[in-house]
Amino acid sequence: MTGNLDTHRHVPLILCIEDEPDLRRDIADELSEAGYAVIEAREGREALDLLDASRPDLILCDISMPGLSGYDVLRVVRAKGPDYAETPFVFLSALSDPREIVEGKRLGADDYLVKPIDYDLLLATVDARLRQIARIRSVQKAQSPDLDPSTLSRSFELTNAEARVALALTEGKTLAEIAEAFSVSRTTVAYHLRNIFQKTGVNRQTELVAVLIRGYPPREM
Repeated sequence: MTGNLDTHRHVPLILCIEDEPDLRRDIADELSEAGYAVIEAREGREALDLLDASRPDLILCDISMPGLSGYDVLRVVRAKGPDYAETPFVFLSALSDPREIVEGKRLGADDYLVKPIDYDLLLATVDARLRQIARIRSVQKAQSPDLDPSTLSRSFELTNAEARVALALTEGKTLAEIAEAFSVSRTTVAYHLRNIFQKTGVNRQTELVAVLIRGYPPREM
């Protein structure tokens, strides 16, 4: 089955983490045929090593694996910081136990596919999640021109540096792109971002951008 990806655009990179070699190869082949770039990992530790060297657009991950489980991998990914906060994470599992789904959602999983894998559903899920992220970024870019650092600074009591980082986030830039644009280290950008999270009262990048665009922090429950 082939996808409808525009070859003139960025080719999404998918990380597939699966300890069954035949299934992993089949998933990778289906994704490659649909026009995606794919990197493969046999288990959690190998996946985390790959994440140190690359930034996938979406992660497919088995739950039950030797060593680190899929839940462990998800915890590490979500703890890696804002660059990974919006990366879609889809679990693969041989079990359809609702408790697994609840646990995955609680940890920040975006979707869940049951083995044996229905490849039409797999490709539809990947496409839907990537389109969702693209829509979010499109809205960010469309709404951000009305913002400026001084407005953000006044609204959220940000420092000048924090306001500049916040504005760049609303424009859809990654931490690496912000660091390069401002000629500072990525660690410095991450430090400012932690302060922005604290001052706005949110902890996910997609939520943060929505709050910044709206112009006021979420109400306390």
